[in-house]
Amino acid sequence: MAQWDDVSRDRARPATLCRALAASGLACLFAIAPALAQKADPTAKPPAPPATTAPAAAPKLDAATREAAARMAAPFRLSSADGARSCGFSLKPDTSGPGLAVEFNRPACADIGFSAQVVAWLPDPSGSIRLLNAQGRTVAEFTEGTGGSYEALREGDGVYFLANPALAEGTEIKTEEVVGDWDLARQAGAPPVCRVTLLDAPAKGGGFRLNVANGCDAALLRFGPTAWDIEGGNILVRGEGGASVIRFARQEDGGWARTPERGRPLLMTRP
Repeated sequence: MAQWDDVSRDRARPATLCRALAASGLACLFAIAPALAQKADPTAKPPAPPATTAPAAAPKLDAATREAAARMAAPFRLSSADGARSCGFSLKPDTSGPGLAVEFNRPACADIGFSAQVVAWLPDPSGSIRLLNAQGRTVAEFTEGTGGSYEALREGDGVYFLANPALAEGTEIKTEEVVGDWDLARQAGAPPVCRVTLLDAPAKGGGFRLNVANGCDAALLRFGPTAWDIEGGNILVRGEGGASVIRFARQEDGGWARTPERGRPLLMTRP
């Protein structure tokens, strides 16, 4: 009985408070006391989860884009600037997701982190190749370089290259073609800032040995070139320990130029 009396008192409190407020000229605006509130409907559906970012809709491609896609679609090799990480994948002309289809060799591409985000690609009117994520945002944009290759700079990540193996075969160089002395200069016709010798002898850690002549530019000495190698039709000059790499692409005049040309240019020509 005492328990029932407690409940009765609880029920009486809202009415008592209303009468008190009414006596003071105030309206009783509050709702029924919590003790009398109805319990939640057990059959009510839970609130919907917050919306997630939806995949981008398939694009409507104009005739020019489809023509460019058909021309550019091919097997490619994706590699880091130093050539230490690389894998094969293909650009397809078929519509898929937010762009056109890509076909990765996923296990081999695991070392290139951003490749996991790529689900499609599109040719850009400028001639570049844009790799897209599921929302249609650009993960990496590769601009056309030399010999059918493309290059991209990802902020905070590094430089990456795309090369069409079929085109690279025609531009591949042999060791004996480049062994010997080379002058490094900041621009065509300028005095050399250094002379290096590419040797046909194995270097510690891979590649071939490289000698630096006395009197070289201080910046190059800080870079500490010690080895060189050939990768994708380019010459890679490696710094001490192999952590730093300068990549040289063949030019039409037979010389070589640093690619991409970030900061000051650097040319490599025969003495």
